[in-house]
Amino acid sequence: MKVCFDSCSMAINHTNDTKMFGVFYSNKNEVDFSIHVHECCEIFLCLSGGKSFLIDDRIYEVSDGDLFVINQFETHKITFEPGKVFSRCVLKVHPTFIYSCSTDKTDLSACFYKRGPQISNKISLSREDLMRLEGLLSQLRIENEYADDVIKNMITTRILVLVNQLFAKNSQSKGMNYIESNVVQKTIAYINNNFDGDLSLKTLAKNAFISENQLCRLFKKELGITVSKYIASKRISQAKRLLKSGHSVSATAIKCGYNDYASFIRAFKKIVGVSPGKY
Repeated sequence: MKVCFDSCSMAINHTNDTKMFGVFYSNKNEVDFSIHVHECCEIFLCLSGGKSFLIDDRIYEVSDGDLFVINQFETHKITFEPGKVFSRCVLKVHPTFIYSCSTDKTDLSACFYKRGPQISNKISLSREDLMRLEGLLSQLRIENEYADDVIKNMITTRILVLVNQLFAKNSQSKGMNYIESNVVQKTIAYINNNFDGDLSLKTLAKNAFISENQLCRLFKKELGITVSKYIASKRISQAKRLLKSGHSVSATAIKCGYNDYASFIRAFKKIVGVSPGKY
């Protein structure tokens, strides 16, 4: 059963198509610099060369051996250190598989969805924990002659158990930073509270009491992306939550600030990879 892929997008597509999991290894300094969300949960292990990780409104410094857990609603974007080898292993796991492995007594989705104000996406690993996790991940590369699918399902379940154990011990706010600029913080708060309203650059700048050019410069400096791309990613992330909770596509489009139904379809498909109806 093939679960290891040469690109992150291939691992995501396989995970979404099978409702199972896929893994991506890379030592290349190639990464999607756009902020994005996807339909599966993510276990991201940085082995070397990471710099910073933006997840929703939090920025994390990345060190070798850091582990990050991200759900399908959290927008994120990572950067790497120039001149260094950016080595990472990324395991994509579909929520359907996670819930199928959980029981009434053991919720293996906790590490992805238990995200309060003091709960971090980042887990700093000890040398021993890093070796245990790397050992399990490496076993997903092996093609077994007999019961390959059963073995890989078991290994992925063991990874979920281990990550949840590490999350329970080490997920408190250590290593978590919020946006330094008060202006950017205020703008993000305004965006998050007004998905269905006017989020034009003029309105945001007026709310922050600065010029549009100043707001653009601060946003780019703090988050590494433009205001418009951040708004689009957050609106689509909110749309995913609403669709999951049973809202219709048309109602979701309006609640997320898309008065033009066709524009919502295009934006959703561009970021998520499928239409909202299919989602």
